[in-house]
Amino acid sequence: MRIRALPLLLLTSCTAAQNTVAPASPSPVAQVTTSSAQGRKLDAATPLKTASSTPFTVSAGWYVTERDGHLLLEDPERQLRLTLLEVPGPSAERALAAAWKQTRPDFALPVKHAAHPPAQDGWDEIFQNTYEPPPQEARVVVGLARRKGDTNYVVLLDGAAAAMDRRGAQAAQVLLGFKSARLGEESFAGKAPLPLTAERLRSFESFIEQARKTMKIPGVAVAVVQGNQVLLEKGFGARELGKPEPVTPETLFLIGSTSKSLTTLMMARLVDEGLFDWDTPATRLLPDFSLADAEVTKKLTVRNTVCACTGMPRQDMEMIFEYAGVTGEQRIAEMRRMKPTTGIGETFQYSNPMVTAGGYMAAHTAEPLFPLGQAYDRVMQSRIFDALGMKSTTFDFARAAKQDHASPHGMTLTLDYTPLPLSQDEVIVPVRPAGGAWSNLRDMERYVMLELSKGRTPEGQKLVSEANMLARREPQVKITDTMSYGLGLMVGEDHGARVIHHGGNTLGFSSDMFFLPDANVGVVLLTNVQGDGPFRNAVRRKFLELLFDGRDEARAQLDFALKNQREQSEKELSAIRAKPDLAWVKTLAGTWYNAGLGRITLRVEGSSAVLDAGEWRSTLGERREKNGARTLVLMDPPMAGTELQPRKEAEHTTLVLEMPQLRYVFEKRAAQASSRP
Repeated sequence: MRIRALPLLLLTSCTAAQNTVAPASPSPVAQVTTSSAQGRKLDAATPLKTASSTPFTVSAGWYVTERDGHLLLEDPERQLRLTLLEVPGPSAERALAAAWKQTRPDFALPVKHAAHPPAQDGWDEIFQNTYEPPPQEARVVVGLARRKGDTNYVVLLDGAAAAMDRRGAQAAQVLLGFKSARLGEESFAGKAPLPLTAERLRSFESFIEQARKTMKIPGVAVAVVQGNQVLLEKGFGARELGKPEPVTPETLFLIGSTSKSLTTLMMARLVDEGLFDWDTPATRLLPDFSLADAEVTKKLTVRNTVCACTGMPRQDMEMIFEYAGVTGEQRIAEMRRMKPTTGIGETFQYSNPMVTAGGYMAAHTAEPLFPLGQAYDRVMQSRIFDALGMKSTTFDFARAAKQDHASPHGMTLTLDYTPLPLSQDEVIVPVRPAGGAWSNLRDMERYVMLELSKGRTPEGQKLVSEANMLARREPQVKITDTMSYGLGLMVGEDHGARVIHHGGNTLGFSSDMFFLPDANVGVVLLTNVQGDGPFRNAVRRKFLELLFDGRDEARAQLDFALKNQREQSEKELSAIRAKPDLAWVKTLAGTWYNAGLGRITLRVEGSSAVLDAGEWRSTLGERREKNGARTLVLMDPPMAGTELQPRKEAEHTTLVLEMPQLRYVFEKRAAQASSRP
């Protein structure tokens, strides 16, 4: 089984992590001395260290073993292993090879991708290998070496893809925290921000336009606000690829999960009104709400729905495969089949369905006579958009389509952007509390000003109490050693500078909103493409460089990220036949069903094979593994790269869509209606 989108997890965590939380109160540092072959299970989050490293935190429930000069960490289920060791030498690449030889002499997996990113944050050299396990294994294997002077700090990660998906945040705390005590990292802590002069803002504009062209992003909108003053407000490029209409400050974009911060803002207003509080049981607001785990359902509070801390794995396929005409009530009913995979408060797991439920149940308390979607729209309009003067922001696709709006663009397997029908992003409509707002610079500027003023509009009127405004920024669960999730906001530090933010992605748009409360400044970034991560990270880094006279690293980070992305894409494509064996596809042609994802149809059209999901369709390619297994690969956005594996089971064939923690099995049946609840 092939698991996508995981190979660069270590590298991304270590070189592009942003916005971290303040450290917890000091506690004694444990120099691990246990030699038990079984390992010692930690009863609480515990600082550990190796011979010359800084302390790093290992989460409660993990197992710790020291043997033969290295430290072995295992997750609570013992399905994920992180081996940490210090290896002397002048080469990170050679140190990584030596680490495998020292800890696992028989290790022989082939290298899938090698990466040598630019050294930064005080390191002298960074090197990472991603390895390729047998295709039938759902496994992640990565080696990372970072050198300071003549000492290499090596992490060897090997484990089930499901475990990495489930415990990735806890692993990241180790990965980011395991570093040399001699590092001398760049820090903006305590530095006074520089004036955002016209010259600095022009430099910021120039960087954005150059980066946009480098990534071939059709359109970008960016704003910078300080206090209640707009310092920069500008559109770059076009609303749609190949068309002349420019992006302006009034152009609407879908802002995706940045909408979560608006949803929790609405919830804060309703808490102010006394309709509920953050710790009210969720079922008191919506009695029919239920997860597959009855005990967890009983424990869930309003706070839990928007904290990314309930243990619910990311589960987005239901909303992507079938959404036309689906209601909020139906999305909530689907959650009766969803189960948490970790405990409440145990670790960070991002869940769009949970935020959807939280937004709907909160709005239901204020407008109980309306269907959930209509109630949510009414409450957001009256309590937030009208009250804050966000005149253009809407959840209504028809209304957005009549205004100045950008068109969505999906990314192909060749990393090119192509326009998508606006209707494909209607996937977000039934789950709009988690990511369905259309907005523009003018409106988002007012929102950021509200955040900077701790709940007051630009005109000075109190919209939300300071207490409930700031409650959203209280860390609920750690993402890395220096970043946490609050309530619909990510809170923490970036190189010592306190930053609060939330980004967003849909099938054809991306966004970012971040602000630095201590500098009283914020930025809004909107793009009309799927998957703008390298661009977004580089823009944020550049802004911090200008604000704090930081090291000039943004451009190098972007160039490396794009080079790395291109190399991986080329390797993936080399194993895919864009034109599959049509005789083979014909044996699979027909209509297939899954209880959660609904109906898909496979058919041959001329010289092409097609998957039709109803709301969207894609041509199909074919991957052939060394063991002879064949896999169908979706070639077109919005789901380019998604794989379906034909499986022989008893006397019939199924199609399997594998996610790290979830497995969707499609069965071939006679035509029937969808089995959606």
